[in-house]
Amino acid sequence: MLAAAVTDAGGTAELLRFVPDDVAAFTATLDDALGAHPDDPVDLVLTSGGVSAGAYEVVKDAFTDRGITFTKVAMQPGMPQGLGRYSGPLGDVAVVTLPGNPVSSLVSFEVFVRPALRAAAGHPQPARPRVRARLAEALDSPAGRRQFRR
Repeated sequence: MLAAAVTDAGGTAELLRFVPDDVAAFTATLDDALGAHPDDPVDLVLTSGGVSAGAYEVVKDAFTDRGITFTKVAMQPGMPQGLGRYSGPLGDVAVVTLPGNPVSSLVSFEVFVRPALRAAAGHPQPARPRVRARLAEALDSPAGRRQFRR
């Protein structure tokens, strides 16, 4: 899903699947991928999952104290996020970590990553078009959070 979203935004995605829930295996897989194409280095690492507040969150554990800041964003879905620069085998690379829930991950991509990718590529309209509409009924939203709905 995220690889297709990156492609739709104008990028080229290399999908790394099924990385074990092990910090050493995760960082080894990441470093191998980052060093695989020295003539065409990676511009962005985008992850999903392993960033929440659980006792063992592999992505969070691997990136904490290595240049990535983790926070909860006041939005629903998509609260846990991470952002920073990771020192890989070919130098620093930008990292965005998204939640593991597929809906949360895609909403977070649309809100934060897609506009940044398109702006970096020089698109004159990096964000998706917006349309104003009147709802047929009232909706409630949790206080202090922006809520995204279908």
